Amino acid sequence: MNIRVLLADDEPVILRGLKKLISWEELGLMIVGEANDGNELRQLIQTCDPDLIISDISMPGCSGIDIIREVHEKNLQVKVVFISAYQEFAYAKQAIQYGALEYLVKPVIKSHLEEVVTRAAALIREETEGERAKEMLDHYERKNRTVTIEELLDSLTDGNRKAAAELIHLGAIAISRYTTVCLLETDTDTNTDADAVMSGASHWEERERKLVHFALNNIIKETIEAAGNALMFHKEGQFGILVQHETLGEPAQLAEDLHGKINNYLKLKVSIGVGNAVSGAEEAEHSYRTALKALRRKYFVGLNRVIANEGADFETTESSSHTLNELQASLVKALTSQQREQIPEMTQQLLSLIKQQAGGSKNVAVSNIYNTILVLEQEMSHIGVSIDRIHQEPSSLLDRLSGYCTYEGVEREVEAIAQQIYEQIAHKLTNKEAVQLGEIKAYIEEHYAENITLDSMAALIYMNPYYFSSFFKKHTGQNFKQYLTEVRMKHAVRLLLETDMMIYEISDRVGYNNARHFSDMFKKMYGKLPQEYKQSAKVE
Repeated sequence: MNIRVLLADDEPVILRGLKKLISWEELGLMIVGEANDGNELRQLIQTCDPDLIISDISMPGCSGIDIIREVHEKNLQVKVVFISAYQEFAYAKQAIQYGALEYLVKPVIKSHLEEVVTRAAALIREETEGERAKEMLDHYERKNRTVTIEELLDSLTDGNRKAAAELIHLGAIAISRYTTVCLLETDTDTNTDADAVMSGASHWEERERKLVHFALNNIIKETIEAAGNALMFHKEGQFGILVQHETLGEPAQLAEDLHGKINNYLKLKVSIGVGNAVSGAEEAEHSYRTALKALRRKYFVGLNRVIANEGADFETTESSSHTLNELQASLVKALTSQQREQIPEMTQQLLSLIKQQAGGSKNVAVSNIYNTILVLEQEMSHIGVSIDRIHQEPSSLLDRLSGYCTYEGVEREVEAIAQQIYEQIAHKLTNKEAVQLGEIKAYIEEHYAENITLDSMAALIYMNPYYFSSFFKKHTGQNFKQYLTEVRMKHAVRLLLETDMMIYEISDRVGYNNARHFSDMFKKMYGKLPQEYKQSAKVE
């Protein structure tokens, strides 16, 4: 290192002589300024930040004694060598009492100057290295203390109550009314594509993981240091914050503040679980466990938010298990009977109950959803309907369901499956009903002259008469009796025009055993009695 030197003397010839007397650069020194009086020297000390000052002891403005007194009082890390006339020897001795390194008597001899400068340079370098070593030692001590505190916090949240006393002994924590543990972790965005979810972190995310961790570490540290009542630690891939507080709302307020800063400054989505407050630091394990519970609830309540522990979780009971089976059966019934308006409602009731029974556990929720889908698949197979979304290895279905970051994604999966089942059944029924309708029309065309009734036709295709009536009108736009009458009248017109059969004969031939009733029905459809219709047709 080059040692920075200031020269000061009110005689320019002395200054020029000092500069030329020795080879400063070869000795590792660099002259950074020259002063012609005490006031100028005082200014140069502030602007040039010297390591060594070589100055006349008696100058206009202020003396060398004034200068060294200021150096001493301000505790500046600078060495001072004075130049004095022989008669000023007593004055120079006073300067040494203030810490002057040496004094030289005018005229300055080259060998004396080199000796003093070399000794000053060695002393400055030694002290500088010593200061650096001390700074490094302080750094490692602080680092070791931080590591020790983190290890104790980790142990404390694992249930080692003695760690609290050690933290107090280190001065890391103090006695407070409440202690609360908060846990923070980054979120993976909700993805509607299960395959994309299962692909895991991208190459870019992996490459930036350490940078993200570093940025989070800094912003958490800055936030809790500003709050002045919290410590940060790392545990199982999460950031932990132990908060000591006097009022119950402080941890949630700190968490909200931290969450907002991370969202705004880092543009990261994170979830923060706030545990229950406990009465002392030695009880921190309980707060940590409840913070974990709160954090797990993000699967159900959504990502990127502060989540407080809600206390008791829902528990699965025998009665609720039966209710789950009942809702599964109700959904199957709604699907197979094509009760379109009821399917979304039944699906949502089923999903809500599964969420309730999960007790905050993603694994329980996924397991129940998986079993429900298998029940649907099994029931649908009985009527020849297959579910494309799960027509693959069972393990891949379970992987896909587990891959969703939130319960909302699983809900969409089940809703999509229910919709698919409904559409497949509707399509299957449509094809079947088309065949049935064709059979009905063919039968009427062949047997219109017989005593055909709605009940007899319903029985022919194994339908309830009420359902058959609705079925027939749905597909033809008219009721069964009207359609049968039109078919019969169509054939009656043919017989009127193509044969010489009597009206009563035609009536009997098209299925009417009462000729008067036949004539009335004919006139109602064509506006004329059968005989009138025949006569008008001949005229035309």
